[in-house]
Amino acid sequence: MTKKYFPGANTGRGFIGHFESIVPPWDKPHYTYILKGGPGVGKNTLMKKVSCLARANGFCVEEFRCASDPESLDAVRIPQRGIVLLDGTAPHMLDPDIPGIEGEILNLGHFLHREAFARRRGELQLLFDENRAHYGAAFACLSAAGTLRRRAVADAEKCADLPMMRTFLRDSFSFSEPGCARTLFLRSPTPNGVTDLRETLEAENTVFLPGILGAILLREAMVMAKGTRAEIFPDFLTPELPQCVYLPESGTMLCAVDDTHDTLNEFLHSSIPDFVAFALHEADLLTARAVESLRLCKRAHDAIESLYHPYVDYGRVDRETQLLLEKLDL
Repeated sequence: MTKKYFPGANTGRGFIGHFESIVPPWDKPHYTYILKGGPGVGKNTLMKKVSCLARANGFCVEEFRCASDPESLDAVRIPQRGIVLLDGTAPHMLDPDIPGIEGEILNLGHFLHREAFARRRGELQLLFDENRAHYGAAFACLSAAGTLRRRAVADAEKCADLPMMRTFLRDSFSFSEPGCARTLFLRSPTPNGVTDLRETLEAENTVFLPGILGAILLREAMVMAKGTRAEIFPDFLTPELPQCVYLPESGTMLCAVDDTHDTLNEFLHSSIPDFVAFALHEADLLTARAVESLRLCKRAHDAIESLYHPYVDYGRVDRETQLLLEKLDL
């Protein structure tokens, strides 16, 4: 079985990462191999090989997808072996806190023919600048969309019967034992559109909470789940609010879903303002525009990788990969 998450997402508040939650706070510490090196040196290929080998040998695997390219991995975790492989390059620069005890660095960038590659500096700089510019446009759109959604939630909340919502949640769902929550993303704008990984979790029971009232109900559920072993999955436009809350004790996943027609009107004490529907519609348009900018980011990144490829000694990368696979003994 393979569960898939985003450890970081493109959000209405910029790129937000929760790489600290790759290993759940209630689990034992894992040994982490942090992969370094530029684009195209083989980090993603190595993680995919480890994931494939682990699954072939019957291990459960958690794959952590990259929000800039959901076909690529930011990390892979093998819980039964207490092992994590993780891309420790920008925008999530990471290093082991205690090298050799909690983890180690594997730098595939050592296998780059630097002197010959240095001649491409000018081309690379232009592509990196282009990539940053497209990200700037994407995050400007997502920021505006997040502001609109935040206002829509605030306006709808004034019309909602919050005590009734809290009573409904307490009576309907079992919250988990005390502990610390795990926070990751299940949805993110990507070059492929808004990518949704919820189905990979295979929750025993999924409860969909539609429309803006569903978002408010889910926020109340997150508050009630605070201090427990719940799994919190933030909304990418308003990452201070949840998009899903998983309650492991009951195997229940509560999910807010977009719906222009609220079906939870029993929780209203007055009509929702027309501005709410307008704001949500405009937020969707801005998110779509952000996706277009992310596609341009991916195009620039692919061009950067194509410049790196001829200068990587893949024979040495393959030998290093094989040594690591033997060490992992999967």
